[in-house]
Amino acid sequence: MPKKTLKPVTYTDHKGRLRWHCNDELGEKLKQLYNFLIIGNYEESHAARYPRLAHSISRHPESVLQMKKEDRLRELAGVSETISTIISELLETGTCKKMEEGDEFFDPPPKSVLELTKIPRLGAKTARTIYQDHGIESLKGLEQALAEGSLGHIKGIGKGMVATIEKHLASIK
Repeated sequence: MPKKTLKPVTYTDHKGRLRWHCNDELGEKLKQLYNFLIIGNYEESHAARYPRLAHSISRHPESVLQMKKEDRLRELAGVSETISTIISELLETGTCKKMEEGDEFFDPPPKSVLELTKIPRLGAKTARTIYQDHGIESLKGLEQALAEGSLGHIKGIGKGMVATIEKHLASIK
């Protein structure tokens, strides 16, 4: 796995609170993990812990990098030994074993499917439908389906979402 180094840089948010960029970046990775798990049909009640954890970590007053160095990740609310391992992997490499290999509860979808969740208002459940029911696993596949006019027949995608997808695809070209 490629090594991605996060830096413990601080900033002050709009409410005057000290925040850590590394905590925000880890929070984003945990949200990605949630999306990935949902798209891969992982049990939603178990996956739901990751966005909650992302929120609390992004607002934690202490650097998670420093906490990791001091072997104190388990002090964070909701962090078990397993979650501590996932956080450590995310901090060290930018990914985790669960995203790379899956586990006994789900087979991971292709990572390209996460591109779909970057479209405004297109969440993990709709991305799962698009991927599992229609075989669309990337923005390129979505663009092709759009050109063929087949997006409007997908559950969760109406005229407004088609327009949002068109706008998003145009903005990244």
